[in-house]
Amino acid sequence: MIRTSLLISLFSSLALSGIVSAQSKPAPLPEVPAVLKPLNATLADRKPAGLTLTVESKTVLTPEQWDAIAALHVRSFSFSGAALDDAGMQRLAAMNPETVAVNGSTVTGNGAAKFGDMKSLKTLHTMHITRPTPEAKASLSAHPALEVFSSDGAFCIEAITSPRLQRVDLKHGAASDEFVALLKNHPSLESVRLWAKGYAGLTDASLATLASIPKLSKLSLEFAVFTYAGGMNRLKEIPALATLDLKDVALSPEDLEKLKADLPKVKITFTPMTPEYRAQFDAWAAKKK
Repeated sequence: MIRTSLLISLFSSLALSGIVSAQSKPAPLPEVPAVLKPLNATLADRKPAGLTLTVESKTVLTPEQWDAIAALHVRSFSFSGAALDDAGMQRLAAMNPETVAVNGSTVTGNGAAKFGDMKSLKTLHTMHITRPTPEAKASLSAHPALEVFSSDGAFCIEAITSPRLQRVDLKHGAASDEFVALLKNHPSLESVRLWAKGYAGLTDASLATLASIPKLSKLSLEFAVFTYAGGMNRLKEIPALATLDLKDVALSPEDLEKLKADLPKVKITFTPMTPEYRAQFDAWAAKKK
């Protein structure tokens, strides 16, 4: 009887282990529909977005392709090339996505306004689109769910005033005094990255704006020239600041020491700008004058 009980217990443990093991295996990804394969379409489980559909096309998506996308019931998307246009924005909005990345498109300001209809949209990335989208201001500036926004140009820049935004990543021409000024007194922003490579639009003038963001805990400033007296002295006014990354930044050793003295509890990393890049930066700055 004892041996029988032990066997039953062992088999029960093995069965339970098998169930747990089966439950822990990731579910198989759905097949990419044949109509989407000419678009180099892929489905992947991307953290934290989840199941993500990526498509790339030199032409806009057809109604049949949008039907196939809708049938996948995906909530995270990445569009490259000419795949997404204003008509496609209407179809995309109907799927109520949570994450959208757009790398080049023919979407106009009227089409971009459809992002405001995506009430579950938490993350929006726009790349290689510089056209302004003032028509989208009303819907994007007050978006009810947006938490993460990145851009390298004026496209959808209005999103950086969304009231629930927590993280902003501005690159190239978008990392400028003009656009940073829109962040003044942002109530929920916690992380800002300004990667200004290739431009001279980010200066000391932006630092006063950044100092006005009460919840800002992580700040990364890259490929720009700063001075302590011109604006770095304002960073001590940020009550929540915990991490400051200065990468490829021109800041004198004396000014860096003053900054460190101001921020004894802040983790500061510093990489100096190379002389070669500084020469390019100065040339770009001279053209602006």
